Amino acid sequence: MATLEDFDLSNKNTDLNIPIQVDAKGSQCPGPVMALKSGMDKASIGQQVIVEATDPGFENDALAWSAITGNPIISKSQNDGIITVVFEKKTEIGKASIPPKEDNVTLIIFSEELDRGIAAFNIALGALSLGMKVEIFFTFWGLSLLRKHNTEKEKKTMAQRLMDDLLPSNDKTLPLSHMNMMRLGAKFMSRVMKKEHITSLDFMIHLSKMDGIKFIACQMSMQMMGLTKEDLIDGVEVGGVATMIEYARKANLNYFI
Repeated sequence: MATLEDFDLSNKNTDLNIPIQVDAKGSQCPGPVMALKSGMDKASIGQQVIVEATDPGFENDALAWSAITGNPIISKSQNDGIITVVFEKKTEIGKASIPPKEDNVTLIIFSEELDRGIAAFNIALGALSLGMKVEIFFTFWGLSLLRKHNTEKEKKTMAQRLMDDLLPSNDKTLPLSHMNMMRLGAKFMSRVMKKEHITSLDFMIHLSKMDGIKFIACQMSMQMMGLTKEDLIDGVEVGGVATMIEYARKANLNYFI
């Protein structure tokens, strides 16, 4: 696990033949990328930095961090749940060239509410219809939109089962942000949408997946909520803050819902 020593820059190693070792095992996002940044600060140009982490989101975060900072990945492997990534320092942090903006839309969905989910996917599908790329990052309560209708609670710890009971069980049980009235409001809205031939949220989610919108679940939020990748619908990637920032910094439009 990353400790304060990993963030101590006083013992900067200038021998290019000796790689900087960063132990981020047991640390959750943003711990591994912060430990990586500190290790890279200790390194000299041309020196390698080896990071070991157990956070599943670090695999995607490492790729994103490399792309953002301009420090390439030499190798990447995984064994017994430990992700090992070898970087080479090519430039100082913050000195990499800024990529041009792309015709992309990035959404961060924080809310589990039905009406906010509908608004988010209206934007996503509208942008897709205009030929834009769309990435959606689901964090905290927003993960409820991605839950499967049936999950195996018996495999969870007591704390995870408690959190599971507090969260909406799937997209069919999402509340409204206003006038929910113990879910009567949400049921009424769903009936009105059906009557008016307005696309339901679950079908919007299905369309988004089919048409290539990228779904990324926040690993740190999953850990806190007691969710695993098996609890989520198929096709969802897992990432951390660096993954989200890589998409957001290149996008023309960014929304937090």
